[in-house]
Amino acid sequence: MKTVLLRGGPVGLHRVHHVVGSEVPEQVTVAYYGLHVHFVPSGDVEVVDGCELPVFRFSYSTAIAE
Repeated sequence: MKTVLLRGGPVGLHRVHHVVGSEVPEQVTVAYYGLHVHFVPSGDVEVVDGCELPVFRFSYSTAIAE
């Protein structure tokens, strides 16, 4: 499991996010109140609780199809 930091996107979204796998993904998608919120790597790293986390920035969101 890999931990990343999310910047931007909806207010209220948890900023520390866990993704499956041990590699940094090309994109992170989070389901949030009827939306898929998409984030892409920013190239930055930020220290959170003593751990260096790759930073992902908000890219766009799409509605979840029902």
